[in-house]
Amino acid sequence: MAHGPSAIARALEVPVTLFGSRKPDGVLPSNVRWVELPLDYVEGVSEPGLRQPALRPCRAYAASTSASATLAQWFEQHWPCLLVVDVSVEVALLARLCSVPTIYLRQHGERSDSAHRLAYDTAQGLLAPYPQAMAAAGDPWAGKTFHSGWLSRYNGRVVREAEPGTVLLISGHGGSGLSAGYARAVARQCPAWQVRVAGPTSMGEGSANLQWLGVLADPADEMQRAEIVVGSASDSLVSEAAALGCRYVAVGEQRPFDEQSDQARRLDAWGAALGLEEGWPAAERWPALLEQARALDGLAWQQGAPPEAARRAARWLQAQLAQVQPPS
Repeated sequence: MAHGPSAIARALEVPVTLFGSRKPDGVLPSNVRWVELPLDYVEGVSEPGLRQPALRPCRAYAASTSASATLAQWFEQHWPCLLVVDVSVEVALLARLCSVPTIYLRQHGERSDSAHRLAYDTAQGLLAPYPQAMAAAGDPWAGKTFHSGWLSRYNGRVVREAEPGTVLLISGHGGSGLSAGYARAVARQCPAWQVRVAGPTSMGEGSANLQWLGVLADPADEMQRAEIVVGSASDSLVSEAAALGCRYVAVGEQRPFDEQSDQARRLDAWGAALGLEEGWPAAERWPALLEQARALDGLAWQQGAPPEAARRAARWLQAQLAQVQPPS
């Protein structure tokens, strides 16, 4: 379970059931129950293209049927209930066919395809885990969307003083343009900076101003230590950088629906972070980019990740649930 949804689950004052194919790490809160669902894809079969509609043909028929049966049985046994859906249009539509109201999580990117429109239109409400300032202009679903602010495990963390002249490069697990060779090239182009690299990037040879950190289970200390943090424009990293008050350079990695490029563009337009919607730039651009990032106000954009973000989302969800429950 991602850290944002986990924080919301802990803040809810009602029983919570989590459905998924991967059990969350750590100990679940006392009000949370886990139900495992089979994987909804066939291993070795890749997703065709990066801009395919969200409502895709089912390739794992037995798993999909089993998961649908599990969900439908749960709906029957736990009515009145409310289903919060992260990215599955199929699950959202199954719930609506079972007359179960849904809350669908908003994501950045081009979501005007018929599948997303159907999920958004049929949802009772939409939860945007980011601040109102990041909303798209002219959003047709603005009236049913609640903005919680960025959600992360670090909401409410005290901001620490960074070490001048340090930059942290973070590569994620979802595929990244940050390679060992690229990191070495950045270090060569920025001799006045101490470059530290975190994540699953293959470690190469270090240098006087280049250090490999490997995968960090809790990167908060390194993120707060760095004067500049550079990573993807993913929801998880952006929310963590905001909560920690980092001067952040958000790189738009190639993802479905251009979601990261879109988020990088919105961050840059807002001035909260330096957004690079075209992906990782040539190494020789980094001296100027780092100087530009120094002018960012980390405390200003931290306001988009308030300490009470999870509680705000939980209160809104409980209000949505109250609309479903019959009068006592």
